Amino acid sequence: MANTLFGYVETSGSNVATFDASSIVDIERTFIGPAATLWSFIRYMVRRPHPVARYAYPTSIRVSPAVGESTRSVPPRDPAAAVIAYDVAQVTIRYGMTASQVAYWPEGMDVPRRRKGTWLELKIDAGGEFLTIENATWDGSQDDPFSPLPPGESPVRRLYVAQQQIAITWHGVTVVPQKRFEDLLGTVNSTAFLGKPAQTLLFESYAPQMEVALDPDFPVKWAITCNFLYRGVKSGDKTYGWNHELKPQSGWTEVYVKTDSGWALRYTPKDFTNIFL
Repeated sequence: MANTLFGYVETSGSNVATFDASSIVDIERTFIGPAATLWSFIRYMVRRPHPVARYAYPTSIRVSPAVGESTRSVPPRDPAAAVIAYDVAQVTIRYGMTASQVAYWPEGMDVPRRRKGTWLELKIDAGGEFLTIENATWDGSQDDPFSPLPPGESPVRRLYVAQQQIAITWHGVTVVPQKRFEDLLGTVNSTAFLGKPAQTLLFESYAPQMEVALDPDFPVKWAITCNFLYRGVKSGDKTYGWNHELKPQSGWTEVYVKTDSGWALRYTPKDFTNIFL
């Protein structure tokens, strides 16, 4: 028998683990204890990982009368409202894992802080586009630098701009912080976020949807997918993002637009640090 918690003890033969390539791990633990503290025990256990396999969390919980325990109907004369009552309960907890909860994030990409009890799922689609350079000049060691530009779609006229579609799904959210998301829509990061330099990450959109959760108090929660678009051009020790354009005469230049309150950067920089808190 293991240590007691809310009067519950882990039975002998418990903690059976199965490892395979599909589910990675499946662990089953069995406890016996007083039915009077059943929900307190479940609420405590459902939020905690397996004591040894720290990446495995409860995926299902089964409650039944303990072996040999007599049951009774409460209330005794109302079948429509009656429940089976007993004094000693047997609780079986199964543990599993989700790969996205365990996997390390890509090198150089910082994991954002998140609300306790929630987790983040990451998806990246990396690519880019070619930016035409109108004032490009030929630069070749074996060629005349003053000769005309090569005709047609020459690589000399193009600059590759790296882009990434980054989708982060925030799981296990009880209350959607909608005002926070609305305030950040269409803005860029004012400081480094997700390992990306300032003003290179645009918050494009967000999409909340309901999901079922193993939680006795809030069984239905929210999964919110936030879509960011990274755009960056590295030049020396600087990275130019959404508020810069390449001008023929002045090179990389900040772009300002006129608003009701005066001139402002095309995309407003805002702090994304607490977006998932």
